Amino acid sequence: MSRLKIAVLSDIHGNATAYATAIQKAEAFAPDVVVMLGDLLTYGVRPRQVLELTDQLMARQNCVFIRGNHDQFYFDLDKGTPSFYDNIAGFVLESVEWTHGEVRGDPPLADRYPWADRHSMGPILFSHANPYDYGDWSYVSKPDQWAPAAAVLRQMGKTVGVFGHSHRAFAVMIDEAGRPTPADQRKWIRIPKGSVLLLNPGAVGQGRGTGLSYLTLELDGDRVRIDIPSISFDLEQIRADIQATDLSQGTKERLISFMEK
Repeated sequence: MSRLKIAVLSDIHGNATAYATAIQKAEAFAPDVVVMLGDLLTYGVRPRQVLELTDQLMARQNCVFIRGNHDQFYFDLDKGTPSFYDNIAGFVLESVEWTHGEVRGDPPLADRYPWADRHSMGPILFSHANPYDYGDWSYVSKPDQWAPAAAVLRQMGKTVGVFGHSHRAFAVMIDEAGRPTPADQRKWIRIPKGSVLLLNPGAVGQGRGTGLSYLTLELDGDRVRIDIPSISFDLEQIRADIQATDLSQGTKERLISFMEK
């Protein structure tokens, strides 16, 4: 594979303010492809602006769209088959229903973008949560979860796995014995034989202790260079936007608390 530059944006979650910043920074990287790693909506309260920004991005860039569990919520709602209702917390369900009401009348989310369950690009597998079957939303965010995911990637002939979902950024190399070591960032590296590089871009829209971030990934022959830049955001504006909605006060407080971590 010739030299390739990839920007990965994951877990936007309705946060148009941070998303606009992430898009600007990602496009300054001059990527050959932008991978949208899932979960465009829920939690943030500017869903229509997020969709408009995504439409504009798709008009300018070569984009790949990976469906996440929150995207599936809206696919199911639009089809009238919301089987997820019994499996999510009340504040999440309220946010989903509120968001769905905000974008009702727009083209259904399932039809708006060319979604895929996962996407392969040379040695890389992109998937919202993990390398397992679609609908398995198991996290790949802790050491005891890394080795099994790396083993599946080896079986697939992949040396790099890029997963979001946990909202927590990391870059780690897993050797054949399942032992992890932090992967160097912002420098060219080679993946040792038998090892697998696991990457999580973090979340563009809702950090959970590691702030907001995205991923840039470059391939040049057998060399890889990665970076997980942070995204600055206006917490006061986001807090004000949430408070201005008609969501319940308990849900507002939960949504704001995620942004304050």
